[in-house]
Amino acid sequence: MKIVMLTPDCYMIDRRILLEGKSLIRAGHQVILLAGFEAEREESFEQDGIQIHRYAYDWDDERLKKIRRKLPSNEKLQSIVNKAYMFFAKNFFEVSPFEQFLISKALEFDADVYHVHDLPCLKAGYYASTKKNVPLIYDAHELYYAQKVLPARLQKRYFILEKQYIRYPEVVITVNPFIARLMAERYQIDEPQVILNCADLPKKIDIENAKSKLREKGKIPSYYNVVLYQGWISPERNLDTLIESVKYFPKNTCLAIIGYGDYEVILRQTVEENSLMEKIFFLGQIPSEEMLDYSAGADIGVIPYQPIDDNHLYCSPNKLFEYALAGVPIITDSLPFFQLIKEKYHIIEITDLSSPKKLGKTVSHLINDSIKLNTLKQNCNQASKELNWNIESQKLLTIYNTIEDDQ
Repeated sequence: MKIVMLTPDCYMIDRRILLEGKSLIRAGHQVILLAGFEAEREESFEQDGIQIHRYAYDWDDERLKKIRRKLPSNEKLQSIVNKAYMFFAKNFFEVSPFEQFLISKALEFDADVYHVHDLPCLKAGYYASTKKNVPLIYDAHELYYAQKVLPARLQKRYFILEKQYIRYPEVVITVNPFIARLMAERYQIDEPQVILNCADLPKKIDIENAKSKLREKGKIPSYYNVVLYQGWISPERNLDTLIESVKYFPKNTCLAIIGYGDYEVILRQTVEENSLMEKIFFLGQIPSEEMLDYSAGADIGVIPYQPIDDNHLYCSPNKLFEYALAGVPIITDSLPFFQLIKEKYHIIEITDLSSPKKLGKTVSHLINDSIKLNTLKQNCNQASKELNWNIESQKLLTIYNTIEDDQ
């Protein structure tokens, strides 16, 4: 089958999307990924067999462009038409200028299935799939409307939008059973299918090499035990508490941060204000396919999220599965999915992550209890036999086999 995927990702494409694409290609399908509609520049390339096209949306309207081409060369007239059109587009058109742009790009490719990732692409996917008369798959990576960073009016608008269009896809997929349950309850739909955000099972991890790479990348002294945070650096991720917790780490233990984001500037200021420059190391961005080669060099991984919205409360982030595959015990707060993983696999130590002191003391407890730490590491190795993409990809292929059989 020819599968056209759409994602709003305009910087780094989510690992989940790339893994899905690779799995589908290995199963004999063709995958075209349309991504980054607000990318800095347009480009097309191939990655792991996936044909990737990035677009730079100019915030104009394709329909308006056609009208302007028919107008006389009169700036005042064109300005009046532009303003009037955009007013009506914003307030009365079912399909917004941005959605029309997505639809036009999606329709440029032959497709047997449209597979859209996250809410910004759902409506466009619906119209494209209707036009081509092919199935639509909706892959919701989160409860998009529930992001705390969004204004209340946008949250309400996105909720209504998702509730309206989520009934059209042949299959709805999401990232864990808690979000699946919420979506079923709030939208009155069948419970979405769950595909976890697992990572590819590595062929082999050289722990000593990983330790060397991690320390070399961060210029971390060899005598330090390393507590690791990896991921997007942003204010809602409770990273300030993580920074301040380092004051309570053992003397021989430091914090390494892998990732990027504008908030790094603020975190570095916090590090200086707390005189922690000798114990906190920023390593920058590392490609997702190389992540485990660095993660495995850490002694403990931290996911400092707090339940500030439904997405954080019910999160199951990439880093959880990456830590597990890397054999790195994890510290989290008592959020539902983390509790579930702790009870089933015993790879997580739960503490109060609203308190720098409690987090720091938990780190100290684990570092000083080598027997418990080693047991957690062994449990990670056992858990990795189930918490890996080889397992999750079979769920995806089953979905596509069913769709193919129905066509």
